[in-house]
Amino acid sequence: MKHFTVLIFGILLSALAVADECTVDLNYNIQVSSEALIVSDEAETIYEIRQGGLLSVKGESVDLDEEQMALAEEYAGEVAVLVPQWIALVSSALTVAEQALEVAFTALFGENSAAVSKSTEALANARARFEASSSVEDGVYSISVTAFDSVGGAFDEEFDEEIEDAVMASLGSVFVEIGKALMSPEADFGESMEAFGERMDVMGEELEAMTEGLEGTAEELCKGMKKVEKLEKKVMKEIPELADYQLFGS
Repeated sequence: MKHFTVLIFGILLSALAVADECTVDLNYNIQVSSEALIVSDEAETIYEIRQGGLLSVKGESVDLDEEQMALAEEYAGEVAVLVPQWIALVSSALTVAEQALEVAFTALFGENSAAVSKSTEALANARARFEASSSVEDGVYSISVTAFDSVGGAFDEEFDEEIEDAVMASLGSVFVEIGKALMSPEADFGESMEAFGERMDVMGEELEAMTEGLEGTAEELCKGMKKVEKLEKKVMKEIPELADYQLFGS
């Protein structure tokens, strides 16, 4: 059973670009727009970079030279590109996960099975958690430090146990159908198993089609993430006022 959980969580992991070489790890909340990058924690705004590289830290303006302003503006621009891509990709990954679980469990256990209803509920919960920690409104994109943890939290041990119970309950109906095929003089068990195998092949093709494109998008996002992390190191070195406020990574 857990192979199905692994399959769906794998879709989310690839789409979130959280492979070892590209980890999404936020230390602060982010808000971006065409006008500014705002970095905050739960208590206050930590710093703000506005158009032209104008910087303020905890409400106090910081005087920067031309090179520092250009660097700050470049950094804010790169983050402003990255955040909307994150939000869109996670939303797409959740959609694919919802469809993949529904296809897999419907093919195995039927449309009205407990496995289908339980997985649908769990993934709806994952989406609700992510949407509660991110937002898009009038060109302003916000994402909190807990956004990615909130998605992963929907796939904890309790999720595994709930899906396993639902699958075990659904297996009962499958075994009943197999028993009927074995006992019925009119049924051809070989044909039934062949039909089941064909159904599984179709399911596999559908799942592959659903995930097509996500991997490439995640790879592009990963490249952008690495670029921003490298740029952030330069920002922290060249602008001392930001040295203590690493946004990405540990």
